[in-house]
Amino acid sequence: MENRQLRAIVDAYADMVYRIALNQTRRGADADDVVQAVFLKLYEKPPEWLGRAAAAEQTDGDRSLRGSCSAASNAATDERLRAWLIRVTVNECRNLWRTLWHRRVELREVGDADTPPYEEPAFSEPAHEQLYAALGELPEKCRIVVHLFYFEDMGTREIAAVLGIKEPTVRTRLVRARKLLKQTLKEAWDDEQCQPVQSHDGRGPCLC
Repeated sequence: MENRQLRAIVDAYADMVYRIALNQTRRGADADDVVQAVFLKLYEKPPEWLGRAAAAEQTDGDRSLRGSCSAASNAATDERLRAWLIRVTVNECRNLWRTLWHRRVELREVGDADTPPYEEPAFSEPAHEQLYAALGELPEKCRIVVHLFYFEDMGTREIAAVLGIKEPTVRTRLVRARKLLKQTLKEAWDDEQCQPVQSHDGRGPCLC
């Protein structure tokens, strides 16, 4: 793959790849590693159809006559590339977690402190922090479906095709995720409501 083509793809899709990686790994440093791995794989072993599409675009000299066909072909290639990047990103996240899991097991065996599972960014609103934490508690299979559906604006059929699962399975995971999120957020809200309000002197709960 030519460097110019790679740069164009990185500019177009790096943010999407990072969002998915962060959704899956929950750590900025790990997400950065995944992004690098994904685009390195694209550079070293690009899918064959991507090379053919680039060659066809270069040989298409008369765009005035083939403009609509070329645009349709480019759109199809973009969708195929997007799906490929999502699949590779999800797989790279899984590979990373397998590696990290073995490392953390080894650390526990020698008595070192555990590594925090999630890296939570700072939010201006407490509700946003609760939602982020709740998303992090979802099972991995549910979390990626929720992210693709709500944050990448993908339909259930498209998600099914990208992840290689059946569309009813996507719907089932979305329903399960919504129930889990609702329960988790409700518990967090109830816990917050149950916290005693401190008195003005800070010596105990306010009874007024």
